[in-house]
Amino acid sequence: MKTLIIGAGPLGGLYAYLLHRAGKDVTLLARGAHYDFLKKNGLILVNAFTEKRVVEKVNVIDRLHEEDAYDLVIVLMRKNSVLKLLPALSRYKGLHHFLFMGNNTARFDEYTRHLPAEKILFGFPGGGGSRLDHEVHYVDSEKPKGARMPVTIGEMDGMIRERTLEIKSLFESSGVPVNIVDDIDSWLKYHVAFVLPVAGALLRSGDNYQLAKDSATIREYIMAVKEAGKVLKVLGYRKSYNPKFRLFYLFPAWLLGKILRKVFDSKFAEVAMMMHVNAAGDEMAELTREFHALKKESGVATPHFDKLMSQIGNRKVENAHLNV
Repeated sequence: MKTLIIGAGPLGGLYAYLLHRAGKDVTLLARGAHYDFLKKNGLILVNAFTEKRVVEKVNVIDRLHEEDAYDLVIVLMRKNSVLKLLPALSRYKGLHHFLFMGNNTARFDEYTRHLPAEKILFGFPGGGGSRLDHEVHYVDSEKPKGARMPVTIGEMDGMIRERTLEIKSLFESSGVPVNIVDDIDSWLKYHVAFVLPVAGALLRSGDNYQLAKDSATIREYIMAVKEAGKVLKVLGYRKSYNPKFRLFYLFPAWLLGKILRKVFDSKFAEVAMMMHVNAAGDEMAELTREFHALKKESGVATPHFDKLMSQIGNRKVENAHLNV
């Protein structure tokens, strides 16, 4: 399967490396100074737990040509960047299947407006990180020497097709476990309901280590997740898939708070959560806008969720000021 990865960030770089190391026909698309760096120096990855550093020369391009052909295009970009990319992708007839891996709270017609529905499936990567001075710093497990976190994939209609299994095989034969779900729309919405309040809580406290000590904000986070889950249930989304989400309804707040303090007081939270929040304010603002549309449609009051989301709105204003 000839594969193109669009998005040379932490997980785009990691999966390009893993597929390349496994002997797959994979190409990474990068732009500007990062493309120049990769061509000259290769892909550099640093495991944030172990600080192990690897350097690998992978096939890299900085643009697509009309005659280019790929069996699979994996798009690993922030949601707001993906929306800008869609019109351009529609022009290349040699791109056969698209796997969009990332946050998404809106309906899929944003994508099918530009690309044929039969070419599209969705998913989410396992892990997180950030690119620092062209080096990818990442975690793909929740603790040192832990099992690699799985990729999640699913077709829009929930069917398992031949291509679904081929993509599963592509990742698994490269050492990346895969979960196939039959309602990827619900999976993505519940994921955002779980993690978007994290961004607001982190911004309010300052960083993940300070949040681990901030009992009041952790309580606010717990209530915000419950409210976001209620929004989705009222709208008919029932499958959260993530067993951690159910803990917010099963465990008393004091016990859940104790668990969350340990989660936030970790290297994993620093790399997979805090680094992403610092780097992706534009995406967080887009996801907040999308979830507010769902909230309005549901009619559910979300006072705790709204308080944490105001932190993201404030951050957006700060970033806009800095860019002037």
